[in-house]
Amino acid sequence: MAAPAPYTVRFVENDQEVVIRGCVRPRDAAGMADIRACLDGAAASVAGVLFINLKRLRYLNFIGFCELARFARDAGKLYPDLKVKLVISSVVPWADQRFSILPDLLPNVVVEHYDRAFYPGQGVIENDALIPVLRTQTNIVWHHERDLLASHGMRPGMKVADICCGIGDFAVLMRKEFKPSRLVAVDHSRPFLQYATQVAKDFGINDVEYVFGDATNLFLEDDDFDFVTSRLSLQVFNQPESILRELMRICRPGGRVYLTNEMMSHNYGYPRHETVSWTYRQIDEMCQTLGMDMSFGPKMFSLLTDLGFEDIQVKTIAITNRNTSPEDFARVIESWEAYVTGELSTATNLSEETVERLRSGLRDHVYTITSKRGYATWPLYVASGRKPSGGGRRSRGEAS
Repeated sequence: MAAPAPYTVRFVENDQEVVIRGCVRPRDAAGMADIRACLDGAAASVAGVLFINLKRLRYLNFIGFCELARFARDAGKLYPDLKVKLVISSVVPWADQRFSILPDLLPNVVVEHYDRAFYPGQGVIENDALIPVLRTQTNIVWHHERDLLASHGMRPGMKVADICCGIGDFAVLMRKEFKPSRLVAVDHSRPFLQYATQVAKDFGINDVEYVFGDATNLFLEDDDFDFVTSRLSLQVFNQPESILRELMRICRPGGRVYLTNEMMSHNYGYPRHETVSWTYRQIDEMCQTLGMDMSFGPKMFSLLTDLGFEDIQVKTIAITNRNTSPEDFARVIESWEAYVTGELSTATNLSEETVERLRSGLRDHVYTITSKRGYATWPLYVASGRKPSGGGRRSRGEAS
């Protein structure tokens, strides 16, 4: 049986987009025949702009690059009014180096860095590879978080905004538990929102307003929501204070902003604690190279204080294999393994040796979770602050 191709290519007609994913390493032009056929067919069937989505193209050798350039050149000759827009991710270092020269050579080509204007880690956060991770996490976090929400001021009948809502599972659980009068859920990831809206449709939920938006520039009114949440999100942004300002802006005076974030470097498992500890320190460092701070949790108090919140509360959720189903906890770590050794390792250009060490360390954490004599933890920090009647003070450097 032949090995499966290391890449996929498909034409999404509604979006006028050809999506190429994986590793493209042809030995000659014939090795790109299926990709070229897809591109030629797409160019013949669209008008205006043909998008070539290379966000998840992990590797492209020189022969493959030349074939893509030839396609763009040929499309310009056959269809003079057609623009070819190459959508690339700046977290893939070689993509900019290679593709940035094409607009100078071919006037019909545009190169767009889809994540450059938002945040450095966007390419590894906002795609469907993270969906299984988010699903498994919610399964164990909600059990602990439900009661904490009430202690932080969540009440039935409130107007609630869930910013960076991910796949929408938390919003659905809040809806069921607290029955808000209005619930708006915003995210910048189209795959996440597509998943969330499909789940809502399947479950007959029509009172959650899912919105595509930028968390730093929300299309929501000032002083409008009683309770504003953002869970496991500030840690992945390089400018978390920009998002927190927006959360404060849309929160009504006297309302609360509620946050959760991790301290990844303090994940623990015993026995095998040495490899487990090394693994999470390494993940923390990998994320830092992408502008993320996966140990942001304890820093929330300072940020809330700096922005002028009142009545700040900080609590911890110590998820362990003794207060949580070990099987469910293990599934969370297993989902991390697939993501860390795949998307995250590729984005940070890790060596195969380091990837194998990460895989081994995460499996050791699973062992400590499932062992009868093992003890394992995953610490989360929960913080909230009340927006003062004056609206809070501006942080240093914010425009008046």
